[in-house]
Amino acid sequence: MSDSDATPGVRGLETLLDDRMVSLESPQTQRNTRLAVNDLFQFLTENNDVDRVQDVDEQDARAWAINLQQRDEIDGKNELAANSVRTYFALARATFGWWQRSGEIDRNPLATTTAEEPLPSKSNDVDQQFWTVDAREQLLAHVDEHAHAALEDDASDAARAFRDRSLVYILADTGVRGAEVCSVSRDDRRNGLRWEDVDLEKGSMTVLGKSGDQEAVSLPGVTAEKLARYRRLIEAPDEWPVIPTGDAASKYGAVRDELADRGYGDEEIEGVLEDCEIDEVLREYEVAPPALTTEGARTLLQRLCEEADVDIDGDYLKPHGGRRGLGDELYGEVAAESAQEVLRHKSIETTHTSYRDRHPEDLAEDIEKVRYNEE
Repeated sequence: MSDSDATPGVRGLETLLDDRMVSLESPQTQRNTRLAVNDLFQFLTENNDVDRVQDVDEQDARAWAINLQQRDEIDGKNELAANSVRTYFALARATFGWWQRSGEIDRNPLATTTAEEPLPSKSNDVDQQFWTVDAREQLLAHVDEHAHAALEDDASDAARAFRDRSLVYILADTGVRGAEVCSVSRDDRRNGLRWEDVDLEKGSMTVLGKSGDQEAVSLPGVTAEKLARYRRLIEAPDEWPVIPTGDAASKYGAVRDELADRGYGDEEIEGVLEDCEIDEVLREYEVAPPALTTEGARTLLQRLCEEADVDIDGDYLKPHGGRRGLGDELYGEVAAESAQEVLRHKSIETTHTSYRDRHPEDLAEDIEKVRYNEE
């Protein structure tokens, strides 16, 4: 189902959704809202014989919530299942709330206890993964070894190995979100971290944060050294992404689009690309390759974890798990305020909520250190 297509058979839905999009600034939120609302109405038209926004009641909403819970995947993703269910429902609920305030409907059928009761609680999330110290060290050791070995092979192998290592170190040691360093499909604002946004001497980088504001991120010395070594190897211009895609088709597409914008004709463009290495064309014509996508980052981590024979509870180390793992260590071993600063939480309460569930034995050890100087 495309983003712009409303569910067939639902009268007036596309127009109402278009009206709702005006109030949403983020392209990603717009896309996800359309997907959620269209999913709701696809379910209702197929199962509850509902074909008007005005006819949806709280029992319809409840039935959809139950259906979301029972699925193996949502929008092609089986990660963060409980969180995805809540997010989809919340997007649809907010949209119905907006329609209510706009006078399109009398009440919001999704904003009731009856409708919301089947939703999973936050404590039911099965994917709140934290990179453990051992798992992180095992993965870092693997990408280090792979990078060193790749130097003996050709330049393209070395460049990819050093890129992989850079991504893993960034995720493990900085607390960034994957969407802050990789590109996000259908969100033009998130096109990947650029070298011009990285200050290796000062040990910092600037990312587009979750709030949509530019935010400073601390870059530990070891990680900065890995990035510096990588940049020297590839001699990347400032405007290039730090973590570029390795997909040849995407690179060819970038060259075609850029040269077309510069006034090259189709035949001229294909002449440039004929019998040439795409990476050489990118450099010769000063075309920046696309950044690795968030989906690509997950696939990359799956491959690296398989190679390194490392997992957490049978699953690969996921991008956001690096952020959680760092936050957990800072919260438990340094200070909650340090975790808040590194993770860029707006309030200390958010940090406490995320990391306060430490085991009693860990807290006992903290008390012993404070009272009796036990190490």
